[in-house]
Amino acid sequence: MLRRPVPVDPEATFAAHQEHAGLVIDRLARDSSGVLRPPSWFRRPGAPSFVLVAGGERLAAYWPDTERVVVRRAPSTEAPLVGEVTSSWEQDSIRLALQPVGGPTFRSDPFAREGGGTGTSTLTRTAQTVIDVRGTYRATLRDANGAAVGWLRTRISPYQEASRIFDGVLPAAIQPELAVATAIALNTEIDWIEDHALDVYRGTTGGPLEHSIPAPR
Repeated sequence: MLRRPVPVDPEATFAAHQEHAGLVIDRLARDSSGVLRPPSWFRRPGAPSFVLVAGGERLAAYWPDTERVVVRRAPSTEAPLVGEVTSSWEQDSIRLALQPVGGPTFRSDPFAREGGGTGTSTLTRTAQTVIDVRGTYRATLRDANGAAVGWLRTRISPYQEASRIFDGVLPAAIQPELAVATAIALNTEIDWIEDHALDVYRGTTGGPLEHSIPAPR
């Protein structure tokens, strides 16, 4: 299947974008790429929602909900745990905590809007319309001492190569499989926000604008 190329920030150690029911991982590890997709057409009870496939191999499985994404090495609840990404909210603005197994926890600041615009100042559940959600949001990632060690970013717009783009610079302690979970967590949050915001295109609540329309270059 042909995919629309999405440029990757040279600085980013991880990058992904939304495509149909999953995510395309544009930069995973050592400039490799992959895809996040449902494990099968039928999901059994207890099965993961997604598996990460790269180089023809399944690298990890993911169990997301509205508050956390659990990452394991294989699509079984008995498989070794990679870590988890948990969500919390500060005045309705999402923050993420990245917890690798056996390692320190890294926490993000709220995702603040970059470049101005008429929407909310952060990626927040108080957005009134789907247009308010559009924009670029970036959060500094901090270690246990509060020192900045990286960043995470999401870009939301129908006028770019993909309607949702995710990237970031993450410390070496965060394995690529766990980095993918940050995109899942943010994608889930954006779904929630858009599902509860007014869709000005339909005049009702719910429903994101699914297709991106890249602006002319």
